[in-house]
Amino acid sequence: MRSGLPFDRAFRRAALLTIGLWLMVWGLWAVGELIAGRSGFVAEAPIDLPATLLKAVLAVLLYPVCLHTHDWPAARRWTVIVATVMAVALVQAGIELAEVRLISLWPHGGEMPWPNARARIASSLLNNAYLSFATAALLAFQVEVHCAGEQRLRLARAETAAERAQMAALRFQLNPHFLFNTLNAISSLVVTKRTADAEEMLSRLSGFLRNALAAEPNGVVTLDEEAESIEAYLQIEQVRFGDRMRIEIDYPAALGDVLVPGLILQPLVENAVKYGVAHARDPVTVAVTAQALGEVVEIVVRDNGSTSAPGGAVAGLGVGHRNIRQRLEALHGQSAGMAAGRTNGWYEVRLRLPLSRR
Repeated sequence: MRSGLPFDRAFRRAALLTIGLWLMVWGLWAVGELIAGRSGFVAEAPIDLPATLLKAVLAVLLYPVCLHTHDWPAARRWTVIVATVMAVALVQAGIELAEVRLISLWPHGGEMPWPNARARIASSLLNNAYLSFATAALLAFQVEVHCAGEQRLRLARAETAAERAQMAALRFQLNPHFLFNTLNAISSLVVTKRTADAEEMLSRLSGFLRNALAAEPNGVVTLDEEAESIEAYLQIEQVRFGDRMRIEIDYPAALGDVLVPGLILQPLVENAVKYGVAHARDPVTVAVTAQALGEVVEIVVRDNGSTSAPGGAVAGLGVGHRNIRQRLEALHGQSAGMAAGRTNGWYEVRLRLPLSRR
């Protein structure tokens, strides 16, 4: 979620807010001087105003600190922010020291007695620290608002992508060919008095449809639940293709309670059947595996029969892959990812997700 890279929209907004704040404070000070009948600052303005702008630019550096520490515990975060504020204020005080020396040489500014200059510098560190801390508090508030808005946007995108995935799954489930092949297989089992097999097929179909219909649009399920749904689908399709299709689902039992987005694997295994098994004459293996890699779980869906278009890309996979990438990005940001391609005759899709458990 830390999208505050230099010069992005949020960074520009923070910079304008900070510079505007510092110029406003300078303006209020100038008005106060005029009300008090002191106009000497006018002669110093050609040096004082650029120095104020330079200090404001330094204060902008507080924004990436506030953004980077957004997810930190409060005590640790504000310790770092306050330390940064003091460092920035120290540099700003140095700028004021240089400013005082320049003003003393300014043709119309007059010579400033050194004791007065020292008093001004002595107070500037505290004044700059106050104003920089106020700037940090304002920027921290902006970060909270920005991140909250991004979170709402991500959740909305996740829900939209999940709904699209669910609709795609339902559309396939109601596909006449899928239902016809499944029901025809069940009918053949009944005619040949293989009632136990027919009951098992009906159970698989009902279980598969029930899981997909019950899936929450933006919900998560365990890897065991996702694998159960995928296995039911593949076993149904196996009746259609017989020995031409082999199924391998293998992952450590310890990963069974790892949470994954619901129906995230459905488009991948569907593509493996549609573009791998259906177009092959020789037996094709559709495999689903998973492994833990530190704080990440990697799930791989692969087959050794996908037909390739020119250039090695597998035809027809673009929409499903884009939808999966959108769901992963919406749910996990840069913490999740997806890669697809051929490896040693297999077409593989690798999903990487943060490892979280129920």
